[in-house]
Amino acid sequence: MSWLERIIIFSVVIALVGFTVWMQSDLLEEPVNEEQIITESHDPDYYIENFTAIGMDTDGNRQYLLEAERMVHFPDDDTSLLDKPHVIQYGSGRTPTHIYSETGWVSANGDEVKLTGNVRVIRGRDGTGSGGVTTTDTLNIVLKEPIS
Repeated sequence: MSWLERIIIFSVVIALVGFTVWMQSDLLEEPVNEEQIITESHDPDYYIENFTAIGMDTDGNRQYLLEAERMVHFPDDDTSLLDKPHVIQYGSGRTPTHIYSETGWVSANGDEVKLTGNVRVIRGRDGTGSGGVTTTDTLNIVLKEPIS
């Protein structure tokens, strides 16, 4: 067998090995998990009509009440959107504060709410006689007070 025949046979074998590896490359990649595809999109996984959440402190006292006509949850970042939210914040020794808006956003840990669209803050009269209504376009609220 001449050196030219050996080079041709060797080249054909190398080409076949390369072609086989190329054909099998899809099998070497990790398969895509269907759950991973679902969570990569910003699509809601559930919604709740007439949503209500109550926050309590460690002593069992009510800190806040959060209501909305509808809550939509997004699993990719664990946030929620609210339609027509109403927040009532309670504090020791003061009358509750009522906050209304057209829409809202709740952070992943549930501690922070951003209210948008015709936000109205209504403070009741307390022992000092102060109270009133404040309006704005956007309001950020921290629902849970730090535990001391």
